[in-house]
Amino acid sequence: MALVTGTGAVRAADPASGITFDAAYIAEPARNMSGGLQTGGTYLDNLDLSLSADRGSIFGIPGLSGLLYVLYNSDNDFNEKYVGDAQLASNIDGASGFRLYEAWLDWAPGEAEAFSARFGLYDVNTEFDVTETAGLFLNGAHGMGTDFGQTGENGPSIYPVTSLGLRLKVTGASGTYGQLAVLDGVAGDPDDPESNRIDLSSDDGALLVAEGGYSGGAWRKLAIGLWRYTANFDELNGTEPSGAPATSNGNQGWYAIADRTLWTGDGPTLAGFLRIGQAEDTFNTFDGYLGAGAVLTGFWSARPDDTLGLGVANAFTGDDYQDAQKLAGASTDSEETAIELTYLAPVTDWLTIQPDIQYAINPGVNPELDNALVILLRFELSFSKRLTGG
Repeated sequence: MALVTGTGAVRAADPASGITFDAAYIAEPARNMSGGLQTGGTYLDNLDLSLSADRGSIFGIPGLSGLLYVLYNSDNDFNEKYVGDAQLASNIDGASGFRLYEAWLDWAPGEAEAFSARFGLYDVNTEFDVTETAGLFLNGAHGMGTDFGQTGENGPSIYPVTSLGLRLKVTGASGTYGQLAVLDGVAGDPDDPESNRIDLSSDDGALLVAEGGYSGGAWRKLAIGLWRYTANFDELNGTEPSGAPATSNGNQGWYAIADRTLWTGDGPTLAGFLRIGQAEDTFNTFDGYLGAGAVLTGFWSARPDDTLGLGVANAFTGDDYQDAQKLAGASTDSEETAIELTYLAPVTDWLTIQPDIQYAINPGVNPELDNALVILLRFELSFSKRLTGG
């Protein structure tokens, strides 16, 4: 298909562009061996179906790409029933139901793609506060940090419920980049977990996120990000004269990421990451977060794609939350820590197996809960088919 450009010249669509269908099914038997709320286990699963369009494959429009993504989660209640941790041992432990997850168009004029704009239902964690090396781990805190992930009336626009957003990104030739996103301040409908309702209002406000960084050489990512909600939120430790919770503006925070290849041998590669963040303790349970981990690949010549990782996630409670608990006659721990050891083994090009063990210290920052020992065994089956294009 050929298009006429603004200069009148005929520009052909990229013959390599096309549309791809992807499907993935994740099954995860999970068991809490000791501590937490109670011992016992359940079966978590998640189905993902998506259509992705390369640039130039949507009506042949140069620079335009898109994604349509739906997912299904079963009745995942592992954390609420057994573990009681705030950081979620399994990153697929979310609200049950079938929902439209992402649906966006992305336009990048020019072959260098130095600038792009994306609009639609959008998971902000696919591009903001995301770390390549940390993607191995199953604990939810290694996706988006607990400081940011806890926020909002229904969470920020992340898995499994997203909101309408606009993202602008500029990429430099040297590996530097800057990006800004403006999103609906309330993702979906807090009263209906299956809904992706879009309701733009001044009461909901907006979520603003900005990130700048560098990627190149041994650095997989070096970045700092800022976020802020424009709406008012209930304060944890403040009341109006009527006795109602006091509300105010200023629900905001920042994060920083350092992700780097630390060592490369003849076969093995060792990478490590560090992620820190802060949230305003006036509104949020956790006002600080520190996550770190190391990942080793290629250590076994017979299985060069196997990957071993050790990660730690620490979430720290804020002073206002601790004071509110004291006023309510309850006590709280000062932090929750999750230690994770995981091993990813690709069996075929469509099947991977990932045994995982986690130890949650002070789950839910509840002093009445013993430390929890969690074992998960993840199976992922994937399928991909090129529908159009080369």
